[in-house]
Amino acid sequence: MEAKTGKEAKTRKTDRRTLYTRNVIKDALLEALNEKNFEQITVTDVCRRAEITRATYYLHYQSLTEVLDELLVDALQTAEDSTVNLNADVDQTVALLTSDGTASFKTNESLLPVCHRVAQLPKYQVIFHDETISGYVVNQIYQWQRPRLVPSFMKELGITKKEAEMLTLFIINGTYSVNKALHWKKDDTWYQVHSMLLKYTAGGYSRLNRQKKDDTHS
Repeated sequence: MEAKTGKEAKTRKTDRRTLYTRNVIKDALLEALNEKNFEQITVTDVCRRAEITRATYYLHYQSLTEVLDELLVDALQTAEDSTVNLNADVDQTVALLTSDGTASFKTNESLLPVCHRVAQLPKYQVIFHDETISGYVVNQIYQWQRPRLVPSFMKELGITKKEAEMLTLFIINGTYSVNKALHWKKDDTWYQVHSMLLKYTAGGYSRLNRQKKDDTHS
C-alpha cells in the first residue's frame, strides 16, 4: 500500500471537515424547521444551532436557500437509491403494487416512483410540512424528475415534449397535494388512497397507449 503524501492527507482531512460542517448546518436547518417556517429562519439562528460562526457558514453556503436545495437533493437521492427499478413503467409498477390490494402495496412500497415516496422520509419530512415553501419544493422535485419522466412519457405515450412536461408536473403536483391533504400521515388511508390513484393513473396511461396504437394503424 502506498503511503499518502502530506498534500493528499491534508486534502482528505479538509474534505471530511467540510462534509461534517455542511451536515451540521443542514441538520441545524432541519431542527429550526421543526419550530418555525422557513421564511422566519435566519442565518444567525442556524449558526447558533450548529455552533459555528457566520464566517464559517458563509465559507460553505451563500444563503439558506442553498442549504434547503442541498437538503432536497439529499432527500430525493435517498428516495431514488431505495427505489427498486427507476425505469419501470407505470403499468408494471401498478400491477405489482395492486395485485393483492393495499396489503401488496405496503409490502412492495419500494417500487413506488420517487415523487410518491420522497415526502415520507422521516428525516426530511419537516420540509414538506412547511406551507411557505411548498411551491418551491414541488418545483425542485419536478426539476429532479423531469429528465427521466419526460423522455419516458414521450416514448411510451407518443406525446410531445411539452405534453410530457405538463403530465409530469401534473403527477408531481397531484401527489404532493394529496399527501398534504392527508396531513402527511402514512396510515391505512394513505395506502388506500395512493393505491386507488395509481390504478386511476394507469388507466389513463393505458387509454393513451391504445389511442397511440389506433392512430398508428389508421
